[in-house]
Amino acid sequence: MLSEMVFNLNGKQLTEIPQEVLTSADVKCLQLNNNSIKELPKNLQCLLKLEILSMEGNVLKCLPPEMGHLSQLQALNLSHNLITSLPDDISRFRHIRQLFVSHNQLTQLPSCIGSLTTLQVLGLSGNHVKTLPESMSNLKNLHVLNLDFNQMSTLPKCIFRLPQLVKLCLCGNQIKNLPKEIGDLKNLRELSLSKNQIAFLPVQLYNLTNLEELIIDDNRLTGLSDKIERLQQLKVLSVANNLFRYINDKLCGCPCIKTLNLTGNQLCCLPEKIHKLTNLVELHADRNALEVLPEQLALLKHLSVVSCGDNHLLYLPVELNNCSQITKLDLSGNQLDEFPQALSTMFSLLHLNLNRNEIYDIPETIIYNSNLKFLEISENKLQEFSGYICALHHLTYLDLSKNEIQGVPPNVSDMMSLCDLLLHCNKLTGFPPELCSLQSLQRLNLLGNQIPSVPLQICQLKSLKELDLSDNNFKVFPREVCSIVTLETLHIRHGMKITHLPDELCTMNNLKNLDISDNAVRTIPENIGGMRNLVNITASNNQVSCLPASVSAIEGLRHINLNGM
Repeated sequence: MLSEMVFNLNGKQLTEIPQEVLTSADVKCLQLNNNSIKELPKNLQCLLKLEILSMEGNVLKCLPPEMGHLSQLQALNLSHNLITSLPDDISRFRHIRQLFVSHNQLTQLPSCIGSLTTLQVLGLSGNHVKTLPESMSNLKNLHVLNLDFNQMSTLPKCIFRLPQLVKLCLCGNQIKNLPKEIGDLKNLRELSLSKNQIAFLPVQLYNLTNLEELIIDDNRLTGLSDKIERLQQLKVLSVANNLFRYINDKLCGCPCIKTLNLTGNQLCCLPEKIHKLTNLVELHADRNALEVLPEQLALLKHLSVVSCGDNHLLYLPVELNNCSQITKLDLSGNQLDEFPQALSTMFSLLHLNLNRNEIYDIPETIIYNSNLKFLEISENKLQEFSGYICALHHLTYLDLSKNEIQGVPPNVSDMMSLCDLLLHCNKLTGFPPELCSLQSLQRLNLLGNQIPSVPLQICQLKSLKELDLSDNNFKVFPREVCSIVTLETLHIRHGMKITHLPDELCTMNNLKNLDISDNAVRTIPENIGGMRNLVNITASNNQVSCLPASVSAIEGLRHINLNGM
């Protein structure tokens, strides 16, 4: 309780509203979210000064008619319950501004909802509503209407008689066609139509000249009308996962666009006039058929995020070396066979993803990307862990997995900010002792190499929390890892020849997750009960016949997997 007028009883495992609340005549705000309340008592009507009632995440099935006596109610949140209908008595909520009944089991709304003329926000997402009562056209003050994930196949005409509507959400329905009346919503700023079956946008939609955000992902659209340039206020356009083969150049006449999402279409190229989108900040064009990026991108001085993964790019135009303001670049899943030269002058780059290409070498020019924090070059053809990468002193995440790397450069110790290092599925024949100098390292993945042992120096990894040594050539359990006092997760799967776990393992007091599956382990150390922080033990496909009795002393243990013993 915050004061005599505000009750906050969220997450208290309540099954009913406490009597002390129901007898507090001055309460104005009552929050009962995330409890297990099944019904509302009739004497709730006594809270005549109540302005805000929030009961999201309970198990209410119906509402008593007495709720209508709460005449001062301004905000009512009943989302995430089991409500099947709204009573006619809600018409008495003469001051209500916000009504949320999302994620219930409503199939329709009562016609009396049209009497809530003060209503500004109506949330109905996640129900089974197929249509709306005509009376909703009386909601002249409604600003936000959320009908996401219902069962609407056509849009009721009453929606288009809501003159103050600013935001309309219709995602996840069964809409095939938009009526021409959509153009009557002159004040609309945000329109979401994702996950429907729309193949065509009526020309009247382009009369929504105040529109700032248009989201039409996951439909069946093949193109945009020339009239798109009428949307001069448009800031966000997302047409991901449609059937576009090209983008109308007229789109480039929308100068306010900041975010453009073209992901998951069939585009072979981007608009030639894309440089006219002078305010563009984010460009997403993953999963298309792009063969080249237009050099005009270099003219976009605000462009910060470019994501063009899973295309057919063979190179990056050298002209893009003027894109010095880009902070995140994703070129994963393309056909690049060399590290793009244009990257050398992208001085602001923080995140670079080159996974799943054909790159075989890292040039010295990477040192100019000195601000990089995340570097991903997994699934390429790298023969070595380039020492030039080690000059990236701000790097915190490095993924060089699934290459053909055989060793680690001596100057890897210079990477003092590195927290995550992924070297799994390479050709390392030994544990590189140089890695033991990485004082900030928290996660190290060496799965799928040919490592037979671990050096004593591994104890120097004072920050390491997660270590994966699975699928290597260990003949015995590498007891050296037991000296890593900070370790929380240890994976040594698929060792096959490991038959014994050392007693030192039980000194790893911070270990939470232990995975030794697919080995030949016969016994678990008797004093494993001393590992009080253990939560998960996975020892499937071994030869363990029983567990030590001391396991019962591990109070936090949640999961033990011994399948396939």
